[in-house]
Amino acid sequence: MVGKLKNDVKNEVLTEFSTLLSVENSPTKELNSSNNIPIVNKPILGDVWNVNVSNINSLKYFYVQNLNNYDYIQSIGSELDKYDSTLKKLPKVGHLIAVRDSNGLWYRAKVQSITDLGLNVSYIDFGITNVKVTDYKDLPKALTSIKPMAYRCYFKKVLKEDENILSVQGLLDSIYKFYGAHKITATFLSNNDPYLVTLSHNGKDVLDILYNLVWDGIVPSISDDPINLAKLKMLNKRFLKSKMKVVLVEPIFSMNHFFVETELSYETSKTIRTEIENQKKWIPVFNPEEGQIVIAKNTYDLKLYRARVIKKYEDSEEHKCFLIDCVTFVNCLEMFEPSDYLCTAPPVKIHCSLDISINVSNHILESMNLAFINEIAECKGKSTFMKIKKNENTCLIDLEVSDLNIIQVIKPCEVKVINVKNCNSFKVQLNSSGAQKISNVLKSTKNFFPVSNPEVFQIYIANINKQFKRVKYIGEYMGNFKVKFVDEVPINVVVYELYALPKSIMNVVTTDLYCSLGLENITNYSNKLFIDICNNDKVKFKMVVITNDHIKAHIVRLFLDSKDITSMISNQPT
Repeated sequence: MVGKLKNDVKNEVLTEFSTLLSVENSPTKELNSSNNIPIVNKPILGDVWNVNVSNINSLKYFYVQNLNNYDYIQSIGSELDKYDSTLKKLPKVGHLIAVRDSNGLWYRAKVQSITDLGLNVSYIDFGITNVKVTDYKDLPKALTSIKPMAYRCYFKKVLKEDENILSVQGLLDSIYKFYGAHKITATFLSNNDPYLVTLSHNGKDVLDILYNLVWDGIVPSISDDPINLAKLKMLNKRFLKSKMKVVLVEPIFSMNHFFVETELSYETSKTIRTEIENQKKWIPVFNPEEGQIVIAKNTYDLKLYRARVIKKYEDSEEHKCFLIDCVTFVNCLEMFEPSDYLCTAPPVKIHCSLDISINVSNHILESMNLAFINEIAECKGKSTFMKIKKNENTCLIDLEVSDLNIIQVIKPCEVKVINVKNCNSFKVQLNSSGAQKISNVLKSTKNFFPVSNPEVFQIYIANINKQFKRVKYIGEYMGNFKVKFVDEVPINVVVYELYALPKSIMNVVTTDLYCSLGLENITNYSNKLFIDICNNDKVKFKMVVITNDHIKAHIVRLFLDSKDITSMISNQPT
């Protein structure tokens, strides 16, 4: 979906634009005097505009028009319709021209490419790209000097899983319908294209409104959904001051989007199912409104579920519905009126997000998402509790499994690679409190006491390359001492002098783990590059454990300066 609209959505967008133009291009709206040409200024940081969202590339990226220029944008079509062209040759890529669409309406456009079948252009005042046209002419000089009046913008918070579910569920046209039917205000947070913005409607964050549709099936035009209100009331009453036992965490999309079923909601689910199964006569709903709560028959398993109606398909009797207690979008043909209880009982599954206080890159976040999904799968049957930190449509929570906050399990830790066999077999040492203590003591101790008669297999201090390190004495070698590193790659070296180990670090241990990058085709990656990057345990990495395996090796992701090391050691072209 990224980069352009689906054909059906694009056609709908263009049709709506055509309708607007046909209305606005009446004689009373024509602006044929140069005095009526507006001053077009690009947005700058801090600007607040009332806008029309003219095109959507994805949930994250979209184009806006300043409503101050909206009438003039609509009038351009009639001006171009009356203009006699002087164009006598094929335009070049990058040229600004006038083009006419299949509805006979004219637009300012930029040539993107030229084919045997015509031109591919972008409508510069609407942000619509890759439009095929065959009818075109040059622009009047007065219109060539006006800057494009559509500005590419984006939301900062949109994640990959948000875009994925939007694409899979085909909700982009519902979002465009919302934008087209409501007054939107844009606040610009940057000076450059694409512009970082926040959008609001009646004081509410538009992204929150869209998230309610994408993740909870709440139609944007519905502000007081009774089931959602029942959920918020329930959470305020029961959960904000106490932990609640979790029965099920499912489905899981990421750390930011997963659904929790508590002991209480599990009991609610049984009551809902009993209410549905005991209903003997259902009153059918033939023309449901968008956002209406109904009892819908799932076309897959033919069972009845509580649902919200999202939209009706134009070419079918089916409706897209959101099954509230299953957290899924389905197509439904048969719908019925719910009882009062079914219309107001809180949802079985609670939409949640982990309270993540650490600031990490998107690459590390993706690995933490994998770790979270795998950790929850491994924790089935273990004691699990949730504590709500913030009660919103998406609840911010702490999730504890066996009395351990799951963030402590999946967050990145600092390690150094101390022994490498290959990319799928190496040992790491955690930068634990023990490792920190050893480092601090060795750096802060001013005088170490020499040892003339060391005992074999005991730990001492040696000065190696002007650094003091813990070593294990192996034996005498040509009048010197043969030792092995304790806290690094366990290689043997010969030193001339050994020192007594400070008592404060005599029993301190470091944590070593056997790990693997989990690469399926290891020949596509360079072991030599991996070894070189590790640089004999001198390089510190951020590591996320994707899958725990205490028998063979933990599957991990290593990051250097927030970059996944697998991309650095790949033999394949990127």
